Amino acid sequence: LEFSEDTPGVLEGNKKSTNKQGDKSKENTRKIFSGPKRSPTKAVYNARHWNQPESEALPAPPVLKAPSVPVRLSSKEAIHKDDGVFKAPAPPPKVIKTVTIPTQPYQEIVTALKCRKEDKELYTVVQHVKHFNDVVEFGENQEFTDDIEYLLSGLKSNQPLNTRCLSVISLATKCAMPSFRMHLRAHGMVAMVFKTLDDSQHHQNLSLCTAALMYILSRDRLNMDLDRASLDLMIRLLELEQDASSAKLLNEKDMNKIKEKIRRLCETVHNKHLDLENITTGHLAMETLLSLTSKRAGDWFKEELRLLGGLDHIVDKVKECVDHLSSDENEEKLVASLWGAERCLRVLESVTVHNPENQSYLIAYKDSQLIVSSAKALQHCEELIQRYNRAEDSICLPDNKPLPHQNVTNHVGKAVEDCMRAIIGVLLNLTNDNEWGSTKTGEQDGLIGTAMNCVLQVPKFLPQEQRFDIRVLGLGLLINLVEYSARNRHCLVNMETSCSFDSFCTGGGDDSLKMTGQIDAVQALVQLFLECERAAQLAESQTDELIKEAPTAQHDKSGEWQETSGEIQWVSTEKPDSTEEKVKKEEDDEELDLNKALQHAGKHMEDCIVASYTALLLGCLCQESPINVTTVREYLPEGDFSIMTEMLKKFLSFMNLTCAVGTTGQKSISRVIEYLEHC
Repeated sequence: LEFSEDTPGVLEGNKKSTNKQGDKSKENTRKIFSGPKRSPTKAVYNARHWNQPESEALPAPPVLKAPSVPVRLSSKEAIHKDDGVFKAPAPPPKVIKTVTIPTQPYQEIVTALKCRKEDKELYTVVQHVKHFNDVVEFGENQEFTDDIEYLLSGLKSNQPLNTRCLSVISLATKCAMPSFRMHLRAHGMVAMVFKTLDDSQHHQNLSLCTAALMYILSRDRLNMDLDRASLDLMIRLLELEQDASSAKLLNEKDMNKIKEKIRRLCETVHNKHLDLENITTGHLAMETLLSLTSKRAGDWFKEELRLLGGLDHIVDKVKECVDHLSSDENEEKLVASLWGAERCLRVLESVTVHNPENQSYLIAYKDSQLIVSSAKALQHCEELIQRYNRAEDSICLPDNKPLPHQNVTNHVGKAVEDCMRAIIGVLLNLTNDNEWGSTKTGEQDGLIGTAMNCVLQVPKFLPQEQRFDIRVLGLGLLINLVEYSARNRHCLVNMETSCSFDSFCTGGGDDSLKMTGQIDAVQALVQLFLECERAAQLAESQTDELIKEAPTAQHDKSGEWQETSGEIQWVSTEKPDSTEEKVKKEEDDEELDLNKALQHAGKHMEDCIVASYTALLLGCLCQESPINVTTVREYLPEGDFSIMTEMLKKFLSFMNLTCAVGTTGQKSISRVIEYLEHC
């Protein structure tokens, strides 16, 4: 290595010698890091990746300098070297703020920020961007629109029959999803679909697919959005079961394939009452009709169902189910018949509430076929409930006779109870303020006696929580039967029956109320009224005692006052654990007292209602009959009707608080009270 021997002072003073010394240093550096010389004839390609930093950005190789010879660069070279290491930042985008001054007093100042196009080359401004939820909703709506348009194009009458059947099955498959059913109803497409399928009853395969689509749509608890044309199509599909020869049977193999698809489809939805082994057009249409009520389909449903003949099919279905009750020995078939009758009767009960036209039509249809079938069904249920009772074991019976007891969870007993309530509900509507309906119903053999047993004997075969309902329903039916029919009043007064089953459980009560054997119906009713009236008074007095028992102020023994250093302080003498236990015990006692008060109040309410209904029934028997007045007076204490009128006045006040003023029930109660006060 060769180093310069010049002094630093000479280098600083002489610019020319400094440049020479720098060149000499570069030569020395080249000598240190240089490799073997390559042949000048060979060309070497130095491959570089396109994204590698430029040569200016790479750090320069270190320069070895002598420690005793510092080198000072010129100012121009220093500036040029810094440009390669430090880059100036890009200028910010030029944003122009503009303020628009309003020209009218009702306008506001508008401030806007604008950027020139050449200053925003790296990004694009998109206006009116939708929110994420809006985009998802738009996509769902578009998907629904595409699906429904595609399926509707396959439902048209100009399409081949197989294409129409496949489109209906595909639509029914999509309708199995609640979201698709919601879209279908939201866009009002249900009526359009059934309008396109209006000719389906002419083709057996297509009618079966259409009935399956109706059944799938009826699985919602929401309104079905039926119109008159859709209901008319449903009734026409019901008639196909009776006249299957008019349908065009295309191919039995195709029909079996369609049935298998519908069976698999129905397995994915709620199908409690559907017989999957009996997939027919009529069966699916009937199940769809029975799932409808006036609340779901609208008030127009009551009238249109009668005008289109739907009530006829339902009444015929009731008769068919009732005929099976006397012949079915198999429990499964018996339950199916009970459920079928109960569902039909629920629809009839819904369409006859506050509808005199439907009531009159059903009374006159096929010479009161519905009333005849209901009376037979009620008598069958009275027999079945004794065989399949679900009552508790703790029932007091005369002569210590054991109560025949089945399994408490027996589903047959539950079906019998539901069917009984549905039967009495329909009969209540047909006889409410209707002399014709009351007379026709009372003419049925043994119906009044069966209604009396529902009040006095049947409740003992039911669970404790079901006895009040069946007793009140039976009393209501008897009131409707005797209110406007002299024949029914005469029949009830001359009837003999057993006294109430729970009159033998009075314990320490009046022994004069304990009677056995057959007694007059009037005497049994008076006895029931007196027992319920006394039980209501007892429950009321016990509830009043619970309310009046105010907590007395007791001396606080949790601590004592002590004087310490001239101050009076309260010093606790109890442990924290004992205080918590005491508070918890007080809370438990308060909850127990509240539960007792609620139980007494509930029992008091039930006894008051049963006593009021019984008093109203006795008052209806006394109307326009001095003989019946004398008969009832004989069994009352001291022959005084005041005990009955007081109970009826309380019941009338309760109805005025809970019901609309001026209803027929309140008018009847007021009329009976006025009549009894003048007796």
